[in-house]
Amino acid sequence: MAEIARDRADDPRLKQLSFFLPNRLGALFRATQHLEKQHVRICGLSLLDATDHVVVRMIVNRPAVAKAQLEEAGYPVYEADLLGVALPSAEEFGIRKVLSGLLGAEINIAYAYALIVQVDGHPVLALKVDDMGMAARVVRSAKLDLVDQDQLGWEERG
Repeated sequence: MAEIARDRADDPRLKQLSFFLPNRLGALFRATQHLEKQHVRICGLSLLDATDHVVVRMIVNRPAVAKAQLEEAGYPVYEADLLGVALPSAEEFGIRKVLSGLLGAEINIAYAYALIVQVDGHPVLALKVDDMGMAARVVRSAKLDLVDQDQLGWEERG
């Protein structure tokens, strides 16, 4: 049991923030204005719409600050850990390599989306899986790099 707990603590993770918005014109824009005030950058975004609401999932460069800002603005925010995988630019597509490894280990993917930032010049895939520790081991055994929250950033241009 100690080995499993240690593995989870050592594995890189991405912190995802999720919240509901009314399915109305400008709702996402207004929510992101609260983040901009504190110089929070959105690194990944996924929207799932329904008739009357939208589920917003986002990965940001400063999740604690973003969560505080959104909650202060009245949005209940939920946190989740996701696995981030830097995809190589090789002959075998990185996504296929990730999916193949997870399938072989019988790990279920609840959802996935690409980030809009790169890490070390590589695109990043964010995954919500049912077994984070095992998924991290599978990714590493496939010689792919896991991405940690601290690696997300934006190049500042002068």
